[in-house]
Amino acid sequence: MCLLLALLSAVWISRDLVVARHPSDVWWLWAGVPLRPEGAAVWATTLLEPVLGIGCLAAVVAVLRRSPSAPCALSAVAGVTLLFRAPPLWNLGADGLPGAGAGARGWALITAGVALVVSVLLLIAASAGRGGADRRESRLRRAPAVVAALLLAGAGVILAAWQAYTVRELGWSTYWGSVVGDGDAHRVLLQPPGNWTLLSLALLSLVSAVGAARRAPSLRPLGLLTAALLLAHGAAALAAEQRAGLLGHFRALAPRTQLDVATAAFTVLAGLVALLALARPAAGAAVPRGPVGEPLPPGYAPPPPPADLPPNW
Repeated sequence: MCLLLALLSAVWISRDLVVARHPSDVWWLWAGVPLRPEGAAVWATTLLEPVLGIGCLAAVVAVLRRSPSAPCALSAVAGVTLLFRAPPLWNLGADGLPGAGAGARGWALITAGVALVVSVLLLIAASAGRGGADRRESRLRRAPAVVAALLLAGAGVILAAWQAYTVRELGWSTYWGSVVGDGDAHRVLLQPPGNWTLLSLALLSLVSAVGAARRAPSLRPLGLLTAALLLAHGAAALAAEQRAGLLGHFRALAPRTQLDVATAAFTVLAGLVALLALARPAAGAAVPRGPVGEPLPPGYAPPPPPADLPPNW
C-alpha cells in the first residue's frame, strides 16, 4: 500500500515534468515561484509529493526488513498523508481551482481519495502489527534526542508564532478561509492551502519534539518525516528568496522580510540537524542477542568455563 502512495506521487511528478516548459520549472514551482506550464495545463504537485514519496519508500524498506519500527513508520506515513491529502477533497470538489479542466480535477480528486483510503488501511495495519514493537525497539540516545527535541520545538514555536501573527493581521474569518481553502488560496491541484500546510508543520514539529524529548522510539519515524518536511520547506523558501535577490541585500530588507528569510534559514538548519540526530542508531541497537533473537538481560554474563578442563584445552 505504501508503494501505491509512492507510485501516485511519482505519476503526478512525471506529469508535471511533461507539461513544464523546462524541467527546472517544476523545482521553482515547488519553491513557490509563479510559473506557467506548457499550454493550458495546470500544475498538480508540490514539494510534498517527493518528500511523501520518499517517506513511503522508507516505510516499505522497514517492512521488508521486518524492522521493529515498521508499524510506527507506517503510522507516520499514513498520518501525514491524511493530514495533507484531505484539503484537496473539499477544495477540488467545490471547483476550487480556476482553469483546471474537469479531467485533471477528477483525477486529482481520485488521487486524494485513494490516498486517504490507503492511509486509513495503513493505520489499521500498523495498529494490528504494533504489538510489542515498542518493547523490542530501544530508546533514542539521550544527546541526539535532546538536540532534535530542541530544534523541532523551536521550529514548531516559530511557525505557530507566524500563524498567530497572520491571524492578527488578517482577522480570524479571513485567516480561517486561508486555512481551509477558499478556492483561490492555491493554484496547484494537489496543494493544500498555504496556512493549512504551515499550521500542520507546526503541529507535527511540536508532537515530534515531545516524542524526541521522551526518547520514544514509536515517534522516531514521525520525527524523521517531520524533519524532512521542515528541511524541504525551508530549502524551497530560501531558493525562492535567492531567486528574488533577497539574500544578497539582506540588510536593506524590511524587518518583516528579514524575519521571513531568518525563519527559512532556521527551518533548514532545524530540519537538517534533527534529521541527522534522529537517524542515528538507537541506544541499544548493537546489544548482542540470545539464541531466540531477544536482547540479553542487563548484567548477564556467560557462565565461566569448568574448573577441570580436558588435556590440551
